[in-house]
Amino acid sequence: MLSEEEKLELREMAASESVRQEFRTMRSNSQAIEWRIGVDELAHWLTVMARVCPETPKPRRFVHYTNVEI
Repeated sequence: MLSEEEKLELREMAASESVRQEFRTMRSNSQAIEWRIGVDELAHWLTVMARVCPETPKPRRFVHYTNVEI
């Protein structure tokens, strides 16, 4: 269940035209998976993701795989 603060944050994000445009950009880019991207497109995508998820990522434990099949 979302808190009232989280609901308010989602409403504010939904009202932002720039955030909606960034999500459109991410969706259209993800649909072109086989398309090779250049450095400019990668930098743009990383910029969009930094705006959408600005907080520092939580440290995660490294997972040691004991049986990997390809």
